[in-house]
Amino acid sequence: MAIVYRFRPMKYLIDDDRDNDYRELENQEMALSSPRYFNDPLEGYQDVFWEGDEVLWENLLRHYLLNLHQAVITCALFDDGEDLNEYAIEPKLTRGDLSTDKRRQQFDSICQSFFEAKGFERVASSLASLPEPLKRNNLKQILSVIHRSALKSVLERMRASGVIPEGWPEVTNSGGSETVERLLDAISAAMADEDEELLESVASLVGPLKSHMYLQQAVQTGVEQLELQHKKYHLLHYSFPDRYIREITNSLIHTNWHTLCFARECASPPMWATYADEHRGAALMFRADCQTDESWGKMNVSESAGSEPSSGEITAPLYTVDYESPPPEVDFFRFLGRLPLPKLESAWHSTPDGRTSKMMDEIIDDLDAWRENLWDHFHSMSTRKLSKWEHEQEIRMVLPDLLESEGSHRKVTYDMSQLEGIVFGLRTSLEDRFEVMKIISENIQDGDSSPVEFYEMVYDGKDFRKVKLDVV
Repeated sequence: MAIVYRFRPMKYLIDDDRDNDYRELENQEMALSSPRYFNDPLEGYQDVFWEGDEVLWENLLRHYLLNLHQAVITCALFDDGEDLNEYAIEPKLTRGDLSTDKRRQQFDSICQSFFEAKGFERVASSLASLPEPLKRNNLKQILSVIHRSALKSVLERMRASGVIPEGWPEVTNSGGSETVERLLDAISAAMADEDEELLESVASLVGPLKSHMYLQQAVQTGVEQLELQHKKYHLLHYSFPDRYIREITNSLIHTNWHTLCFARECASPPMWATYADEHRGAALMFRADCQTDESWGKMNVSESAGSEPSSGEITAPLYTVDYESPPPEVDFFRFLGRLPLPKLESAWHSTPDGRTSKMMDEIIDDLDAWRENLWDHFHSMSTRKLSKWEHEQEIRMVLPDLLESEGSHRKVTYDMSQLEGIVFGLRTSLEDRFEVMKIISENIQDGDSSPVEFYEMVYDGKDFRKVKLDVV
């Protein structure tokens, strides 16, 4: 048996404000975290690269146009900032998902304008001819150069159909396909000279500089505060390429997932400060089964969904977080794991004129190996953090969200027999200690669990350690 520690503020453990759905100790619950709510936005980062034939690249550009079309519709219809963030980009959207023939025809006309009228039909072939895979920041730079022409195609068609009002800003200084071809030539030369990493580093500055220029212009023109209209303009004219890359890499490769975080030790002042309300909270001590061949250990929990009944007990593995390995490299076109195979084939691996990519045959020829590689990438991604977090010595449970129940309120429950003890912090108040002890007493009376031991963190001028609170 091993012990793991879970740091919590008292707010979540004993808060009696039932509207907030806390009271984790009374309910014997543990709240899971979704990547979008992690305190480190770099967690779950993957070193995604793009390498494919002309069909795959053409479909990426079509998908970009489709989501830009969706973003313009969202900006035209929604007057809520949260809706703008939630629905502006829908990575799993395909042409077949469009609700009406009119919308599909409008999208087709946007593609025709972009590829034929504006001369971008050769870009997919040029992207497929690059000597090395393309990394995320260089792709972002390419899309930034293409973006104004793409947006112009979208707005022209939507303005003609009356979807957007005439007062919307026009797109100026839209770069032509020649600008993109020159950029691709420069990237190809840098790849040949093995200078791609330098180019990638420089490209990472493009998005932040554009956003800063927009804000600087707003300040200089006397804007008092950023209204929703400014955020819409910024999304459509400046930040869309960056947002698009972020959304497709986060949403199209792996299923959503949640984590339950523990620590190996409780004698870390930074952990108490960060996760236990500056030493005012507590650390729950849980028993975990010993190490297995594939994981650090395992723990039995039951899925909970608020008022919904439990979905049954599961034995979930516990993994040691890796603070040393680099981010996993993932081939974007090969591992679009979130899409059903028929949709993957129709939307990404074939074109409207009947051309197909050979990659689909490679995937189907050994589907089991493809799935195994996808899950290996998922495990590496979901159990890795930057070395700066090594002081946490984290042990984590990773639960894939196979039912697509993405949200901040996914929970699991535990049995009282798994709770070994509770450690109070240096600043835990007398009232909070009393409430915790009372709840534990009531919970134990309801079952046949062994007693829960209580501890307190002390500092004796030399060591920060926990001491057992024995009562004779």
